[in-house]
Amino acid sequence: MSGCTSVTWTPPAVSVWHDDATVNGLRYPTRHLIPDWADNSDDLLDALTDEQRDHMRAVHETAHAIVALAAGGYVHRAVTRRTADLRATADRLTGGHQVGGHVATCNVADGRDFVTFLGAGERAEDRWLRETGLWTPTVAVGVEYGAYTDRREVLDRNPGLGFEGGHNDFLIVHELADQAVAEHWAAITAVAGVLAARLCLTGDEIADLAGLPNGTHSNTCTERTEVR
Repeated sequence: MSGCTSVTWTPPAVSVWHDDATVNGLRYPTRHLIPDWADNSDDLLDALTDEQRDHMRAVHETAHAIVALAAGGYVHRAVTRRTADLRATADRLTGGHQVGGHVATCNVADGRDFVTFLGAGERAEDRWLRETGLWTPTVAVGVEYGAYTDRREVLDRNPGLGFEGGHNDFLIVHELADQAVAEHWAAITAVAGVLAARLCLTGDEIADLAGLPNGTHSNTCTERTEVR
């Protein structure tokens, strides 16, 4: 993970993670304890209304997009889905994982920028919960469960990261993401409201709303560019 040695932070001396959960058969450490009664992230987020969950999901995807833009990356689009629609289709699934949103990007080349981009969605949700007075440890661990795909990609690309404390603790990803989210919070909240209403924004639309330039599309990227 390039660049992380220059970050000013205080690594935990010992593990700060709870280690009693698994996802898809793999160990899944969490910062907050998972209640015994919870079977999935939907149980953990049940205290939120559908509208609140819709907005929080838009905050997550918007944070990914804006952190990518701030790193000089190119954003193709951000997409989010409504909770009611996810619930309606869940009954028809025979297996697999529902995707509640997606941000298509390229040209986020620096390793530090890339892990910051991946961590930004989860940490933006946590900040939004705190600022709206909706944060509880149970809801917060629901956000952690929802970040499984992002965390898995970080760990697959950075196998030296772990959950035992020290400089290589996964907490560094959250530290980097928290800094980026704080720096761009006004833009994240402004764009998230539009994304929650429209469900899909092009990268150029996000860049215009955020006051940031969209980067250059990578010549090796197979994702199609968006036409406005």
